[in-house]
Amino acid sequence: MKNFNRIIYCLVFTCGCSKLFPQHYSIQQIDTLLIKTNEELRTQISNKDLIIWNQKIIKEAQQNNYPKGEAWGYANIANRLWLTGEFKKAIEYLNDAEEKSKDINDDFLAGKINQEYSQVYNRMNLPKMALGYNSKAMKFALRLKKDNQNCRFFLRYVYSTRASYFDGVEQSDSSLVYLHKAMKIDLNPLDIALIAYHYTKYDRNLDSANYYFKKSLDLIETKRFKHNKYQRAVILYNYGFFLYVQKKNNEAIDIYQQSLELAKEVNRPYLVLDNYRWLATVYKDLKESEKESEYLSKATSLKDSLDNDQSKAITLAFNKISKKEEEKQKNKFLSFFWYGGVLFVLIFLLSLYFYLQFKRKKKRLIESKTIILRQEEEAKILKRKLNENHEQIIQLAKKNDVGFLALFQETYPEVCQQLLKINANLSPSDLSFCAMIWLGFSSKEMAQYSSMEHRSVQTKKYRLRKKLHLEAQTDLYQFIRSISEVK
Repeated sequence: MKNFNRIIYCLVFTCGCSKLFPQHYSIQQIDTLLIKTNEELRTQISNKDLIIWNQKIIKEAQQNNYPKGEAWGYANIANRLWLTGEFKKAIEYLNDAEEKSKDINDDFLAGKINQEYSQVYNRMNLPKMALGYNSKAMKFALRLKKDNQNCRFFLRYVYSTRASYFDGVEQSDSSLVYLHKAMKIDLNPLDIALIAYHYTKYDRNLDSANYYFKKSLDLIETKRFKHNKYQRAVILYNYGFFLYVQKKNNEAIDIYQQSLELAKEVNRPYLVLDNYRWLATVYKDLKESEKESEYLSKATSLKDSLDNDQSKAITLAFNKISKKEEEKQKNKFLSFFWYGGVLFVLIFLLSLYFYLQFKRKKKRLIESKTIILRQEEEAKILKRKLNENHEQIIQLAKKNDVGFLALFQETYPEVCQQLLKINANLSPSDLSFCAMIWLGFSSKEMAQYSSMEHRSVQTKKYRLRKKLHLEAQTDLYQFIRSISEVK
């Protein structure tokens, strides 16, 4: 019956889409579709269908010469993209939304765009940028009408996400404050579950945690939330940690598996990754090494693919910052040119002042670029390529040449030295494997160039983690690449 209802819904939705846009809609109707209807459809149709739906509304807005509608549609699409880990595309759509809205004075739209930026940067592990954009979104949200349900719900969303950002930078008290602010606006099962998680992780008050988890699980079963599979997946993920803390490992595995299946169903790769990691941890405690290895391997493969898109998005984000700063400086220079003054000395002094300001800000911009790029794997790889022997080492590795390890040790002696300090019994084969990881080879490439099965590469990674005494949560690639930095 459930499948039958789904089929009926899909048919209705398809027919609705085909009939929705032949007629022209008014601006007010477009606003309703983009804000209210889009929110309702988020839990009812797939990300792909919702993106297509918004694209059609954008076309309607273009035909109505309505840039605000275009901007809302772009922001809605960006929301679906960052949720599935497509950060580069999400930022591109948000850039388009920002461009369309630059001459529009609308607090709700400005808050929406800034909030989506904050979510993207949070998922990209750039917490300061995430909090900065979230602060802007909160400023706009607090200006909105409090008697409008959509506006109230948006402010709750801003508070809720701000709480998660503070938790990410280990400011748990601030996180709890904003979760309670969100609850005062509207009771949401996800916020309640996060409060329960706080009491589990930080206060170790399991009675309070149990109270809030029960409240959250009851609320998710109500008519309003029962079809929201994403929220259910997150709540179960947090509840799994609650069970793990109580050493109820078998129950925790069952809950994590339920969360994992829902996360896959609604295409939330980062939640899938978190579930993989915790399943590996629980199986490690149960001393089931085969299961632990299985989930570590799945986590590693998924993270590799997610990191690739994240790296591209970091570059796009920096380009956006650079462009804004350059435009800002250009506007200042033009203002100076037209409004400088009459006296030549004054013009000269003002020119010198703005030039020095430009140099200082440009210097700060370069420093910011360095900080951002250091966080990304690509920057480390680019630095390593500065060494004159680097390309030769890469070629030897690809040919599986016996001279690969010797030349690597000669060129980067500190890498193997540091590894042998951790475990003096590492074999030449182990060191070669570590060298390929340090050089940035993916699992697929290592299997190809070493004439190994992909599964064998994953097994070797698992054994290497053991030899290097790494915890389940520690990323093997990041650990080895951080062994030594090329100065």
